[in-house]
Amino acid sequence: MKLLFRVVVFVSLVLLLWPAFGAPVRTITILHTNDLHESIRTLPRIAGYVADYRREHPNTVFLDAGDWFDRGSSLPLVTRGEAMYGAMATCGYDAWVMGNHDWAYGGSRLRELMRLYPVPVLASNLGTTKPPQAANMVQTLVLEFGGVRIGFFGLTTDRYGTNPKWRPYIYVLSSRESAAKAIAELKRKQVDVIVAVTHLGYVKLKHEIGSKPPSDQDLAREFPDIDVIVGGHSHTRVKAERVRNVHKETGVIIVQAGASGRYVGKLVLSVDVASKRIIDFESELVAVTNALPEHPETAAFVAAQYAKHMPDARKVVAHLSEDVERHNVGYWYAEFLRAQSGADAVLLPVRAFNKEPKSLRKGALDVERLRGHFYNRRLIQMEVKGSDLLAYCRRASLKHRFHPLHDRGRPYTEDAIYTAGFTARFDAAAAEVVFDIDADRTYKVVTPWLHSWRDLPARQGEELPSLAAAESATLWKGLKFRSKSVLARSTMQLLLGAKDTDALQIVRVHLEPRADWAAWKARYEAERDRKN
Repeated sequence: MKLLFRVVVFVSLVLLLWPAFGAPVRTITILHTNDLHESIRTLPRIAGYVADYRREHPNTVFLDAGDWFDRGSSLPLVTRGEAMYGAMATCGYDAWVMGNHDWAYGGSRLRELMRLYPVPVLASNLGTTKPPQAANMVQTLVLEFGGVRIGFFGLTTDRYGTNPKWRPYIYVLSSRESAAKAIAELKRKQVDVIVAVTHLGYVKLKHEIGSKPPSDQDLAREFPDIDVIVGGHSHTRVKAERVRNVHKETGVIIVQAGASGRYVGKLVLSVDVASKRIIDFESELVAVTNALPEHPETAAFVAAQYAKHMPDARKVVAHLSEDVERHNVGYWYAEFLRAQSGADAVLLPVRAFNKEPKSLRKGALDVERLRGHFYNRRLIQMEVKGSDLLAYCRRASLKHRFHPLHDRGRPYTEDAIYTAGFTARFDAAAAEVVFDIDADRTYKVVTPWLHSWRDLPARQGEELPSLAAAESATLWKGLKFRSKSVLARSTMQLLLGAKDTDALQIVRVHLEPRADWAAWKARYEAERDRKN
């Protein structure tokens, strides 16, 4: 009886003094990644860290803020995204949002991957003109952790692909209007905490300044009902002190974890159970290193994809003694295709290879890296009279594109054409581009077909269009030719099966800028400015 009396007294005292001690606090963790960009080899350790953390902290949600595709390993390129998307689906993500690079393999293929691997896609500002959308594309998502309801919505930057005609399967709507609708919906669902998962940028990128879509900080200021923003797009490593400072300014916790799978972001929220409000938080960037454990399922999936699609990924095919600039890569590649195909001349648009890196870095070049830099394309051979080729190259809309550094004044829009078998130079005295093409000769001209995702077979995942599709392709519209045929071997087959051991000695064709390039560039920029 005495023991029972003491227990009753103790419980009574606790209940009496409870308001003084405060209500209990619920701890909820948001783990997050962004801008993985096909860094597929990091995924097993990212997944391993998340799984281990969750075992100790069950109130955890794992999110990604977009840009799964482009730039990294070429294995996802060969599988048209499946290697990356499928591997991410084994990592334990609760939801993710699309980035602007995630249309790399086309909207139809993207929707197909969503159906194959049904991780929830936060699609608050995504629409379609070709329904139905994948069932796992959701406007909002609500998860509950010990009585605390957290509502999620997702935004993809609406600076790209907003025209339904361009991207009929999945296109982008206004981020601001969609945010307002999503927040209203989550309030109707009586959530306690609102989390926006965004691919907008921590701040606007340099070439996006002046564009309509908001940055994460703009979003925070315009929509104070948001509690947390998990962001991507700008590749920003937002350290803890910066998170605190911006929270003081805006009242919103904004986090982002760099890029390329180098970090997993960790945000620990302390939520007061009585008021259901965030009363404190801690943020951290966890480095992804070999010290982290590998998740067996993710590691097995990645290994199986390499074994099936790229068993020779680590085979070294060339050694670069120095960095090779983009324009020198173009000239080397055009000459390589000419030599390997037996052509008289090659027309090579810069988009036939990866134009984003300013140079191909020195060192060992293995198959995985090679396939990421030199895209696989069908090669078309045309028999062209020299006079017709010359007339075509002299076109006002085309001639300046033969400048090796040609661009339109904006990032990533270079439009240069590299050649082999003939050259183009600028005659400053005549203020004209001169081509050393023999008008009386007939040329076998080889060029890669820059096919789009629309030219690929549906629901197959093939890397190349069919030969029949290539035979009917239109290239260099307006160029007259006598005959046209598709070469048996594609660009990648030529690269990996080169006829001699010296073929892949990738060198700098022009050690210094050619004397006429500066005057030529000034000329076409002046013409462009007059048009604008």
